[in-house]
Amino acid sequence: MISAPPRAVFGHLYVTGAEADPRAKYLFVLTIVMVLALIAKNLVRGRIGRAWMAIRDQDIAAEIIGIDPLRTKLLAFAVSSFYCGTRARCGRSSIPARSRAGAFEIDTSFQILFMIIIGGLGSILGSFLGAAFIVLLPIFLDLAPRLVGSRLPVNLVTNIESMVFGALIVFFLIVEPRGLARLWQIGKEKLRLWPFPH
Repeated sequence: MISAPPRAVFGHLYVTGAEADPRAKYLFVLTIVMVLALIAKNLVRGRIGRAWMAIRDQDIAAEIIGIDPLRTKLLAFAVSSFYCGTRARCGRSSIPARSRAGAFEIDTSFQILFMIIIGGLGSILGSFLGAAFIVLLPIFLDLAPRLVGSRLPVNLVTNIESMVFGALIVFFLIVEPRGLARLWQIGKEKLRLWPFPH
């Protein structure tokens, strides 16, 4: 197995390799995620993000108003490739070598797709909400029967999890395509206007 070479930040704090503390790895990856999320938010709010949204919504109309579709689509592909490569590199350095073989199977691709759909298409907050939901739902489905004094077999919990994911994907694609991020936004607006709903 190939493992990541030891890398240190600030001189002595190892973030990759066998010498790295798991907390240091976590904080290092969390820092990278926060920086990349901030960059993505600024990209979406700027000229480039408006061009991406125009191409996404109506590419012919965007071309008429002067946006080059080829350049804009290539830029979107390049930025998304950079983000995917950074995710793969962070995952490679943070996953232990012994469990790395099964870490990037087709189920991982489906989970990432479910995160995006359930969280909200085209939303940075939605990607975080979808990731939290996908990670926390199996934990909840595992702990909920224990709270009421019952134990479900593991295969039944896995099947319930698949059914819940499928139902939520159909629900969000039909009813609310912008996912949890839009529901969060609606909830904030209702709370802001709560005493006077007009």
